Order: sequence, then C-alpha cells, then structure tokens
Amino acid sequence: MKSFKKICVLALLALPVISACGNQGGSASGSSGQAQSSSAEASSFELNKETVLMPGYTSLENANANVPLDGKGTYTYGDLKFQAVDTYRTVYSKEPTDAKFNYLINKWTYNSEHYTNLVDGLIENDKYGNLVGALAFGYKNENGTDWYFQLREGLAWVNNKTGEIYAEVTAQDFVDGLKYVLDPINGSATAGIVTDQIAGAEEYYNAMSELDGAGADFSKVGISAESKYVVKYTTAKAMPYFMSCLTYSPYLPISAAYLEEEGTDFGSTEDHILVNGAFRITNHVRNNVMVYTKNDKYWDAKHVYVETVEKKYYDSSIENETTTRKWFEAGYIDGFTVTNADTDGWNKYVNGLDEEGEPLVEGAGSVDKPYSPICNGVMSYGDATYIGYFNYDRQHFDSNSDKTAGSKAATKAAVANANFRKGFLYGYNALEYLKRMNGKEPWQKLMRAYTNRNLCSYEGQDYADLVDEVFNEKQGLTGEDKVSLTGINQKGDPIFDIEKAEGFFAAAKEELLEAGLTEGDFPIEIDVIGSQVPKLLAYEQASYAALNTLSDYITINLNVPSNDDEDTLWGSVNQDYDFSIWSGWGPDYADPQTFLATCAIGGDITDGFGFGLGTEENEAIEAAVLGDYTAAFQEGAAITDATRIGERYQKFAEAEYKLIYEDAIIVPWYSANGYSAVVAKTVAHQAGTSTYGLTSDKLKNVVVTSEAITKEVRAQIDAIYEAGKGA
Repeated sequence: MKSFKKICVLALLALPVISACGNQGGSASGSSGQAQSSSAEASSFELNKETVLMPGYTSLENANANVPLDGKGTYTYGDLKFQAVDTYRTVYSKEPTDAKFNYLINKWTYNSEHYTNLVDGLIENDKYGNLVGALAFGYKNENGTDWYFQLREGLAWVNNKTGEIYAEVTAQDFVDGLKYVLDPINGSATAGIVTDQIAGAEEYYNAMSELDGAGADFSKVGISAESKYVVKYTTAKAMPYFMSCLTYSPYLPISAAYLEEEGTDFGSTEDHILVNGAFRITNHVRNNVMVYTKNDKYWDAKHVYVETVEKKYYDSSIENETTTRKWFEAGYIDGFTVTNADTDGWNKYVNGLDEEGEPLVEGAGSVDKPYSPICNGVMSYGDATYIGYFNYDRQHFDSNSDKTAGSKAATKAAVANANFRKGFLYGYNALEYLKRMNGKEPWQKLMRAYTNRNLCSYEGQDYADLVDEVFNEKQGLTGEDKVSLTGINQKGDPIFDIEKAEGFFAAAKEELLEAGLTEGDFPIEIDVIGSQVPKLLAYEQASYAALNTLSDYITINLNVPSNDDEDTLWGSVNQDYDFSIWSGWGPDYADPQTFLATCAIGGDITDGFGFGLGTEENEAIEAAVLGDYTAAFQEGAAITDATRIGERYQKFAEAEYKLIYEDAIIVPWYSANGYSAVVAKTVAHQAGTSTYGLTSDKLKNVVVTSEAITKEVRAQIDAIYEAGKGA
C-alpha cells in the first residue's frame, strides 16, 4: 500500500511536482564501480538473451515503446527532434526511512520513488498507462485464477555498490520474494495485499505468526516456479485486475542467496541491495544529494536516455516556496512547478509582467495558460486522495492536557454519532485551505470522493464518474443541478454548506442529549493538530472557521506541536487528536477495492481511526462505526467474475457513497488534480504513467533536453501523444 502522512502533504503543497513524502531518515553513501562478472554463477548465463514467446502465451511487448537515441544523441518523437542530454537534474524531498531500501517491507512513497528505479518487477505501465512487460515477456491466464508469466532470459542481478553481476534473475526469485513478504518476522507493511490476493497466503501467514510456526506450509501458497523462466500465481479468487497488482512492491523478486548473505542488513542502505532495474545509486549524502547511474546490464537500457540522475535534496518540512524556482534559474535542476506562494515566480511565469517588470494588474496569464513562453499549464489528476477522519477511541491527550474527563467522554460520544460527523463533513471548508496552492481557483485540487480518477473504467466510463452518478441520484439532483465530486470538473465545492451542517449538528445534539449528555457538555471540543508553519496554520484556521461559528455544537482546538518530533508523536505514533486531515491513500492496483478496503474493519488506515488496539471495547466501537460500511463494501468485493465488472463497480460506488455521505466515516478534501504551471526541460509524455503502483516514479524513458520546452513545442508534443492513444 502507498501510505501518505502529514509531512507528505506539506511537500505536496509546497512543491506539487514532488511525489516523495514522509519522515526524515538516514542512509550511508554508496560508491560506484565497473560492472563485471565475478563468480561462476554470474558468468553462467548469456546476458539479456533473445527470448522466444512460449506457445499459448500472450506477448507483453510494449506497442508504444519510444525510439532509441540515434548515433548523434537525437531523440525523435513523431516529426519532432530533440537533442538529448545525458544528465537529469531533479530533487527529492525526504530521505528514505524505516525500511529504507528493503522494498519487500516498505510502503512509503518517499522510499519507493527510489527503489522503483533500481528493481523491476514483472509488469509496468507504458506512457498511456497500459500494462506491459517489464521482466515478464509473456503471460497466460487459466480458469480466471491461474496466472503464468514467462520471464525474459539473461536478466542480471547487479550488486548496487560495485556494479558487478551477482546472478541471473529467475522465476524462483519471485517465489522467494513472496515468501519473505509472508514471514511475519520480517514485518512487511504490504503483506496484507498478498494475503488478500494469493491463494493460501493468509493461512500461511497466520500459521507463521504462531510461536513455533506449526502448520505453516509454503507449498500451499499460490506461487511456484514452474521452470527456470516461468512463475505461476494462483489467486484466492478471480481477479481480472491481477496484472495491475504486479506493478507494486510485494511482488518484486529477491535473490535468496544474497538475502542469506545480508541477513537483517538487507536494504538497510543502498549498499545492501541487488538491482535489476534501470539505475544504481552511486552516491548518497543524507539531506544533500542522491545520484543514480545507468545500469549498463539492464534489459531495457536502450530506453534509459540519461546516464546520470542527480537528485538534490529539498527540505519540504520548512517553508521555502522559492527554492526550486531559484535552483532552476541558477541551472541546478531541470524543472520546477510554480507555486502560488512564490509571488515573484508567479508573476514572472504565470501572471505576467509589464514593460517595467511590474506585475500586471489583471494578469496576462493563468495557471492553465501561463504568461511565460517556457511555462506550460499541465492538466493532471492526482494519484492519491487526502482525507479527514475522527479518532474514535483516543488514548493519548498530550496535545491537549487541559481537556477534562467530561470533555473527553463527550467528544468520544459525539464522534460516534453519524449526524455529528455529517455536520463536520458539510461544515469543513476545504477550499479555504486549498487557497494555499491556488488563491484564485482553489477548487482545482478539491476531491470530495475517495477513489481517484483515471484508476479504472468500465465500457468507457471512469469509475469516478459512476461515483458522481450515485451521489447525484442519492441526493436527488437532476439536470443542471447535478454535480461532480472532483473539484476541477465541478469548478467549486459541491459539499460545503454551513446551513446543512448546522442541521446535522442539531439532530446530533438531540440524539446525544437523549443518550445521556447534558447541555454542559456542549460545545463538543474537537482537537486537531495544527501546523508549525505560521502561514499554513492560518489556512488551517480559515478552513475550520465556519465550524467554529456553530458554537452551540462544536469548538475546534488547533493544537500546534513545538517541534517535528512532537508533531510525529502526536500525529503518526499516538494518534493524539480527535480529528485529522493529514493522511491519505495512493492506490496499489487498478480496482476501487484498493481504496475502499482501507476503511473497512481491519483496513489499512483504520489505525488512524483509533482502532486495532486489541481490546473488546475498541473492537466493539470499530464494529459499530465501520460495520455497515464494511458489509456494503464486501458486497462489491464478492463480485469477481470478469463478466460482471459493471456490477462490481456499481456496488463499490454505492459503498463509497455510504462511506462518505451516509456514515461520514471520512472527509475527503484534496487530490493533486487540476492545472499546474510547469517549467521543464523534459519531453512530456515519454515515461510510463499510472495512478497506481510504482511506474510513475520510474525515470527510464525520461528524455531531457538542454532548453526548457516552450508552449509551442509542448502543444505539438501533446498532439502527437493524443493521436497515438488510438493507434
């Protein structure tokens, strides 16, 4: 699962072009070396041998593959030609932490943005988002549950530190990778994906969780090496979307021999991994720089257009809106996104300046049509959704030590009331916070559903449009009154309604008084963790201001941490809040279940709801709050027949509506949708893309030029790309 926490949001708000997020960590620096065979095993195979598709298998060839550079370093796209440069200079915003480079354990995006460039899996996405082969050359599916993948032959494991070939990648490496994930002692944060998807995996994992591991039989898990180059998966149920699951980290391979050599050091730094992907990390100075060097043994080296990637550390935990622009203008990096908070940059690139260099009063440009000839308005939909949620069984109160016992009890009773939560849902003014990114059009980043757009579709309809349909039907909206829950489509917020919020709060108060609360328990105190950055805190205060006008019912306390450690302790460790907006979810595969399962009983983000404490009371609260939604979600999840995808999506859309607008379990508010003003030297649309999995962070296929792409050239690139969709 791709998890996002508070510090990640700050990175996105300050620098939308960066997808990395998380807490700071550390790692040792690496060293470069010449790749060469050093053992009998390493030299016993023909590197990148030509592979012949086996009978009965379907090719996974990329039909939309880019052309290689010509002998003069020229890249051709349609009728356009670009002189490519061999170094890509960019930024990273957080150091890998926790599992660092152990990709079989890790779930954080600020780690995976690195290791997805080091280790390939079976499947990746092409530049149109189609599933194509990475290490897999072909596949076949039998009975809906048995999936066979033929590997490319002659794939090399390379020691990241030395560049020497270690061994050949074989089918057994995928088996060993899954076995590692399913051993609880390793603490893989993505094991839950595998136990849900692979036959026998849950039983094996549970047996391995016992002290002696009695009854654990890995041979009953649905994975096997059918031959040296064929790996077979058996899914627990029919999963038409299973190949999209293989784009994520728990299905990556590992060399068992190398793992045995490394033991617990595996993945502790970049010096303790093998790579089979496009790059190696050859230099890493914490909080300073990370350098990738092209892996010359890579199977797809012709589509790695840069020899070196230089990543400069950008500290997103502090307010430095002008940094990346100034770095670009100084020649340190090859692109940046203009932020609304960078007044000088906004005027220069987006708004426009007059002949005297003064900002134009009305402005000659906008975020979708910037003023500068080298600034492009880029439309995109986010691959993660940020949500607000309540803490239903709060155990820690360090963030507000003045809260009385009576106030604590009243808050606990209130957040368990669905009408109270609905009042909060309709009274939280997300647009006030989103002005942080775009003061004129804050709705561009607004998201009032949970599942992101461009994840999956059925018969040409995006699943997110189906959620809109269900919302409009349930709300009784017809004709011109219909709305979209995606802000960039709606061009406004269809949810914020303080009068409606007051009505729900009034109903909740009546119910709570009948249940035993008294007038003296009101207003209900809701503790929220505020930002340490004063400017951000001001936006947060504005987003809660409307709720605070309903003082007969609710009071918002913004508790501000004194330092980063306290911030982390309150927000991510102790769940020391009543309500939080600082977490989100990014999808792992191309099905709505990847989002909706997270909020069901035992779901991946329910620890943030205060659940998973292991007490009878805690489990009872979880069942009371999440039980009805879980049942609705499971109705959709139970439909697995590939011929009934439409029914599956309909049930999921109805469950998503229930999650948000009937039970008000979450309050969606942000996704990186809409236009961004981008200045870049990279040729657009060449790299693989997807809103799920790991492909979108891969830097293979990235083409860098010596000059920034102009609007005129970008328009031609876009036209070629769009024309190629139907080819």
